[in-house]
Amino acid sequence: MMIQAKKLTVTVFVGLWMVSSACRPIDEIRARFGLGGTHHQPLPKQMDREMKSAAEPEKAMSAGELAKANSELLSEMMKVVFNEKEIDDRSNFGTLVHTLNEGASLEGIYRGLVMGSRYRGIEAKSKAASPETLKVFAYEMAQIQSDMKSPTEFTKDARKAPSIEYPDGIADTPAELPDSQEVKPKLDQKQVRENLIHLFIGASPYTLKRVLAEEAMKKMDEVKDSTGEMAQWYAKTTLRLISTHVDFGLAQRNLADFDFHFKFAQNMAEDRVRWEVLNRYHRLMNAVMNSGVIRVSDYFLNSGV
Repeated sequence: MMIQAKKLTVTVFVGLWMVSSACRPIDEIRARFGLGGTHHQPLPKQMDREMKSAAEPEKAMSAGELAKANSELLSEMMKVVFNEKEIDDRSNFGTLVHTLNEGASLEGIYRGLVMGSRYRGIEAKSKAASPETLKVFAYEMAQIQSDMKSPTEFTKDARKAPSIEYPDGIADTPAELPDSQEVKPKLDQKQVRENLIHLFIGASPYTLKRVLAEEAMKKMDEVKDSTGEMAQWYAKTTLRLISTHVDFGLAQRNLADFDFHFKFAQNMAEDRVRWEVLNRYHRLMNAVMNSGVIRVSDYFLNSGV
């Protein structure tokens, strides 16, 4: 919703951490495997207006419109991150909305939630991810890493929530890897998927959601200095995820139109584009987590995982 500035400084407030084409699946396949549906929830008015006007020049929002937009986004974020239909933790909602209104970034709020004690507790208590959830994670992670300059080399320690050692007040994006670092040849995607499945067997689905989102943010860091490159990657990724027929919360988000999503990423603030990506991956993983099925759609089966 924050469309006042072309680029927002991604700022993470430390105090906050204490507080997901292939073969064009049809409706029958979606219904059988439980991934998504044909109905959408009513569109929040402000989000609906914003998505529909994505190809238009940015317009400044009034303080009231900004507060409403931030409230809608935060409500969505908390439901999607914690995989719940209604916000269970209302105690911090008002505080976080106020923080957004004061200029905090969506990514900062997001990081605060997934690094917070509540998410860590859910992560620790959750049973191991189902085979289909693990397969979807491995497939999407391999997709993200396929065109990254420096994909993460995961170890079994990746299952653990990272310690937080931020300086007082804020923490910026991770430092760039030195140019002198050895560049290792990339493995083919099938091998990458097999390695990921081996490493993350037994991990919580909430761990998989968090790690997948972290790698997506790392990819976005690589292209953040080029609006065109960011928009290209965003639109390509969006169309691939739309082909799963998971409902991403708004009719415009589910629109299989490359140009629309490309223009959206070009015109929106970087921070909002980042949330759109995180939102899609969390919703994809939630859909697979909640489906309770043994297999997933042909989209994933045909990936060879």
